[in-house]
Amino acid sequence: MFKNILVPVDGSKFSTNAARKAVVIAQKHGSKITLLHVVNHSQLFSMGPPQSLPVITDVMIDGLRSGGEKILADTLKAVSPAAVEVETELEWGMPAQVIITKARDGFCDLIVMGSRGLGAVSGLLLGSVSDRVAKLSPCPVMIVKDN
Repeated sequence: MFKNILVPVDGSKFSTNAARKAVVIAQKHGSKITLLHVVNHSQLFSMGPPQSLPVITDVMIDGLRSGGEKILADTLKAVSPAAVEVETELEWGMPAQVIITKARDGFCDLIVMGSRGLGAVSGLLLGSVSDRVAKLSPCPVMIVKDN
């Protein structure tokens, strides 16, 4: 039923737990998992000096890239995906938008992602990647809330 499962990860315990749940589903269905970490490019602009245009350096970009690669490696290690095909991808952009585009372009059958458990009011005020993905996804979305 689920041949391609997309699992966005951000290094939180919630996303790691979601990846574990995805492995269980993948084992049952013979699915392939793609672990996806999205580096939010707006982080680059928050690193610059205040009240001026930020100076984005190669060191900043490399730091965000290595941080993303570490999150992917740590998640892969934590889920121990025995007998499951797993690939990792690092992308840049706005997380919800990248996740939805990946799901559409990658012909995903399911997205499994963690939630930080924001309440309805907090989610409304702060915005929520999982909420946006659930609303706009071209496929079913499983949001894992517990740790």
